[in-house]
Amino acid sequence: MQARDRLLKEIEKLGSYNIMKVYDLVLSLKKQDRRSAGRKKQGGYLRARLALRNCKGSFSRDIIEERADRI
Repeated sequence: MQARDRLLKEIEKLGSYNIMKVYDLVLSLKKQDRRSAGRKKQGGYLRARLALRNCKGSFSRDIIEERADRI
């Protein structure tokens, strides 16, 4: 609670223009919280599967072919 009290004291010292900037910042932080709370956390594996779902062929075969010169 100490940080909140210090923040409120600092805000009281600001002018009206800077108070509006702080208010806009608070609103954007609240929007970020809502967006991140609404998202379902997916592991890297699931995100990769989602990104590659429309690709045809074998991804592992493509990787092997690209690495053939290094083997």
